[in-house]
Amino acid sequence: MNQYLAWFDEIPDEALGSAAGGKGASLCRMSRAGLPVPKGFIVRSEMFNAFMEANGLWDYVFEKLATIDFSSDASLISVAAEIRQRIIDSPVPSEMAMDIVSFYSQIGSGHEPVAVRSSGTAEDLDDASFAGQQETFLFVIGNDDVVKYIKECWASLYNDRAIFYRKEKNFDERSISIAVVVQCMVSAQKAGVMFTSNPITNDHDTVVLEAAWGLGEAIVSGIVTPDNLWINKHTGEITTEYISEKETMVVRLSERGGTKEIPVPEELREAPVLTDDERNQLVELAKKIEAFYKKPEDIEWAIVDGQVYLLQSRPITTMK
Repeated sequence: MNQYLAWFDEIPDEALGSAAGGKGASLCRMSRAGLPVPKGFIVRSEMFNAFMEANGLWDYVFEKLATIDFSSDASLISVAAEIRQRIIDSPVPSEMAMDIVSFYSQIGSGHEPVAVRSSGTAEDLDDASFAGQQETFLFVIGNDDVVKYIKECWASLYNDRAIFYRKEKNFDERSISIAVVVQCMVSAQKAGVMFTSNPITNDHDTVVLEAAWGLGEAIVSGIVTPDNLWINKHTGEITTEYISEKETMVVRLSERGGTKEIPVPEELREAPVLTDDERNQLVELAKKIEAFYKKPEDIEWAIVDGQVYLLQSRPITTMK
């Protein structure tokens, strides 16, 4: 096994958290459990650590972090930006870059669009959620861009929100690291999030579904109000249903990668996103995932031609 890279089923359970980070570990576990997770690999935290070592960045980072005045937003933002820029300006050693390209070439044709997602070793813990604090890049295509955006994910470990959150939670900066997930991109026709238990009412018998047209980024970034359904996980009965007017969707930009926002076709704007069968598939998966993790989970999902794919799962930190 490569010391720096691993397919989802290659990292031993005992090493998942430290090597793959929160998001990566979850994807590895779901993939091993036979759940519908798109193919992908982990750029292990060990590669980030070796990259930092090779470029002499650790001392620089810790010295810069020590200069932050946490009572000043300007100080935090400025220092964080300097650290990120130094990481982005530092070269990925050629052997590491070649290893990344070798793994990427095994996803499809080697020109396959992938999602490149940060996976911090301190994220998605039962008592802490770093959701949205580090970067995700969608429809990344080609060797150079995959390497480039992995480095962008590494740099995002030091964005101002993440640094501040770690300070608030008393994380030791010298003990944290970051992995990156590189995963076959699902060109979702519909996507959303799913809570295996209801975090609003603290009801463990209810699955909450949010759904929109196109990619799930429309929901995550708040540009669309999704359909919202509360469903009894034992009977399948819909107890609450809100079908929103969905004016915007996020789709693939072009063959060269990236995403764009477009208007939702008129006939779909006020139509329910999910069919009965898709809704039932999601509820069944919610039950399987909650049973697998033995705790309520917050899940990102996507649907292509009626097939549900799981893109991420993290603990719901607010449930009692």
